[in-house]
Amino acid sequence: MNPTRLSAVLAMAALVAFPSLAAAQPAPPAPPTPSAPPASPPAKGGQSKGAARRLEPKEPAPPVAPAPDVRLTLQAPSAHGPWTMRVTNAGDVPVRLVADARLLWLDVTARGETRPVRCELPADMRAADDTAGAVVLPPGRSYVESLQPVLYCFGGRALGALAQGAIVVGHLGWTGHGARAPFVVAPIDGVEPAVAAVHRLDAPPIAVPDDPTPPDSSGAHTRPDDPDRVKLTLRGQAAVDAGSASHLFVTVTVRNDGTRPVTLRFRPEALRFRVSAPGGAERCRWPMPPVAAMRDLFTTIRPGGSESQTVLLSAYCGGHAFDQPGLLVLVPELDTRRASGAEIALATFDGDVVATSPTYVRLHEGIKPVTLRRPRLEAVPGAAASAAPGASGTAAPAPAPAVVTPAARP
Repeated sequence: MNPTRLSAVLAMAALVAFPSLAAAQPAPPAPPTPSAPPASPPAKGGQSKGAARRLEPKEPAPPVAPAPDVRLTLQAPSAHGPWTMRVTNAGDVPVRLVADARLLWLDVTARGETRPVRCELPADMRAADDTAGAVVLPPGRSYVESLQPVLYCFGGRALGALAQGAIVVGHLGWTGHGARAPFVVAPIDGVEPAVAAVHRLDAPPIAVPDDPTPPDSSGAHTRPDDPDRVKLTLRGQAAVDAGSASHLFVTVTVRNDGTRPVTLRFRPEALRFRVSAPGGAERCRWPMPPVAAMRDLFTTIRPGGSESQTVLLSAYCGGHAFDQPGLLVLVPELDTRRASGAEIALATFDGDVVATSPTYVRLHEGIKPVTLRRPRLEAVPGAAASAAPGASGTAAPAPAPAVVTPAARP
């Protein structure tokens, strides 16, 4: 028999003969528990890489540049007349300024009110970005521009708030935040110390004064001994927002404030307008003289009654009133001295009446291309006097502001 097989048989017989020996055998050992991976060897100096990484000092954050000391102020000599915007660099370094009053907006709080009314130009009349009209504003210099507040506070509640006693806070620029352009004031590359760019400038509040009282311009062309004189008042719309001259219609109303009926020729040919526009002043009249008198051309207005006419202003003005966009100030007039009913034996009012208040027109688009405006800084005080004839020495003229133009694009 095979020795190996014989050994197995003898071992089996031994287990059957002596079962206690099988019970006394120890249980097989449990499989070993997997051990943790060995620790990383310590870095130089006895510290691990993680600890060294945690103890490494962080790079310091770049210093925050201070805000530029550039100040915005408004001067308002009257409620509706021209105002002055002034931007002054009170700091020590030159800055880049977007010199454009079209970027201005006003917070107007009327007397007795608590919430302000925001006044600003419509989107198509504001500057689109910060590339046009940018100048270098040196330390101690100012940029000054005249503006019409009615152009911003136009019509309705905004125009009504622009009255005596109102508090106005001006802002120049944009309402953005963070580091994204556009900026109204920005640093100049390479100029130290550096200053931060700002989106807007805020002016201190000002109080609005009153407008001068207009003279009495009612139609009082009657005899001094007439106890019941004719009393007519004329007025146009308070505000007209017109996209172009071809859409500029004005409504004029005449009212009988007397105690007796008044017959007059209230027709388009009897109207005329005094116009103050960006291109200058103009007196606008009907292009043809009145036709011969006929009864149907005359209107009788009862006491307390009124009549209105709506006319196209471009039919009266043939000059340069509509060349450029902006604010037009109209004063309507009614002149019936060449439109009498005497030749048909009709008693009529033959005189002239001037409107008691102006009509403001905001013209969005002019007839001619917009004139490019080159901003200029305010003259240095005393420079003109030192350069006057007879002054000792020769004074150098004040340098014109450098106009910052956008880089050329391919």
